[in-house]
Amino acid sequence: MITKINAFDEFGYILWYYAPLSYYHHINGDEIHTKSKIGSSTVFYFSDNHIEENKHFDPPILSKILYPHEHYFSCYNFNGPKFINDKWVPPPYKTYYKNEKYVFDKPILTINNKNTMEWWKHPVNYFNSNILEKIILTFKNDYQIIYIRPPDKGDLYKFQKDKEQNSVNIGDKEVLSRHPEVIDIESLLEDTDKSYNEVQFMVLANSNHHISPAGDSVVPSYFGGDVFMYNCPDCNSKNRGVWKTDSWLKKLSGANIFGFNSYEELLNECIKRWLP
Repeated sequence: MITKINAFDEFGYILWYYAPLSYYHHINGDEIHTKSKIGSSTVFYFSDNHIEENKHFDPPILSKILYPHEHYFSCYNFNGPKFINDKWVPPPYKTYYKNEKYVFDKPILTINNKNTMEWWKHPVNYFNSNILEKIILTFKNDYQIIYIRPPDKGDLYKFQKDKEQNSVNIGDKEVLSRHPEVIDIESLLEDTDKSYNEVQFMVLANSNHHISPAGDSVVPSYFGGDVFMYNCPDCNSKNRGVWKTDSWLKKLSGANIFGFNSYEELLNECIKRWLP
């Protein structure tokens, strides 16, 4: 039996719905034919026939797929959408992408970040330069920090931004320039022919310590260990249960999920859990 799945919604919905649905069919013996965005071969590594196309659906097609049983906004509930209870198996990305290439003398700590506008304004679910530097200063002696933020020239590394995602300067590169011991994912990309997503997945697979803003934290939640998420206290996403401690994101890989609305609270809890 051939199962065809097209996935051109936001990346979060691809990881929440389309990838687990595809993997369910894969492990149940179906031949899988998938289509998705540029750089998505990493997500659908198990597909028998995967095609990448430069498309993006906004609003997401998922709304039509789920109708009338639920709205796609159910993904933002604390307990998760109904679809996770049927034909839904998250791919084992941590196992598949674990590698010997990105191994260092110290354990890896990943910091995901974003510099794209949210709700047509300056980003709010992100780590500004002040807290970014505090995190680096706190952990750089005990961990090999790898900073993960989509490259500005994404087309060089098969990274497709969603439509209308305009970038702004968040001062992160200036911070990194003061801490050369921190590895910027862009330096890893310059040293390989692999895509942004594949390098990101390989780095995350080798780490059990993840810090990420809400939204982007869907990705590290697939890679086990601890995931510390920041969700701004006064924005459209402030009450979304998915970004709260112990939310259904833990079902993606068994990761420990911690959500915070304060930079300082997040940092203090990371210190308690990760430093001797």
